[in-house]
Amino acid sequence: MEFTTLKFEEVESGIGMLTLNRPDQLNAITRKMLEELYALFHDLNKRKDLRVLIITGAGRGFCAGPDIEEAFPSSAEGLKSFSSASVHLEEAQKIYAGIVVEMRRLAQPIIAAIKGPAAGAGMSIALASDIIIAAPSAKFTPSFINIGLSGGDLGSTYFLPRMIGYARASEILMTGRTVSAEEAERIGLVSRLVEENKLIDSAMETARTLIKKTPLGLRLTKEALKYNLDVSSFEAAIEFENKNQSILCCAPEFYDAFDASINRR
Repeated sequence: MEFTTLKFEEVESGIGMLTLNRPDQLNAITRKMLEELYALFHDLNKRKDLRVLIITGAGRGFCAGPDIEEAFPSSAEGLKSFSSASVHLEEAQKIYAGIVVEMRRLAQPIIAAIKGPAAGAGMSIALASDIIIAAPSAKFTPSFINIGLSGGDLGSTYFLPRMIGYARASEILMTGRTVSAEEAERIGLVSRLVEENKLIDSAMETARTLIKKTPLGLRLTKEALKYNLDVSSFEAAIEFENKNQSILCCAPEFYDAFDASINRR
């Protein structure tokens, strides 16, 4: 599959590396990039051999959000998307927001390796990942409110309160201020902070750890985490976990993994 705004390669068996590749524009998102992301995610959803996905950005940043000239055009043709809220919803908003929905639907755990700016939609892509590893240069800016929009966009009001708590999320999303890498680690916005020259190595190390787990065990762990974010009760969460564990206890790979673990001890 050939791309013009992305790079994708299977860097090791079972590990895919997706690089947002518009470095001169801080990897700002265009319609073409959206098309390519949808195509890639659709393909990855069918691949059981690809176990883990790493997302990063080319150059000095992760993603600066939508390409402003394309997302907010001044031409008469481009302004047609802004002729009414219903037209904009179908022709623009749902297309951008659908990317984070597709990310959450992927069976593969997603590791985001962040350096430099992760702003607007770029921050939302990071938040939609399962594991976030950041370099000291990483900066998270929910810039929606700074340009006259709601601070709630592309899942920001869903993910951020669950990650760092309601009060902190409210302050960050309402002010639109930038969160440094150090603060992000302190408040739980990122999984861990590593040196910039070790960012990809650290993401790869984590990916290698994940692919040592059984394929079904890893997929059902991600599934349980997604489901139980919105579960109606503790009892329902336990029931969902119970179902998964019973499925896994009857899977052939369980016995191999169990024996290997016991023998290591």
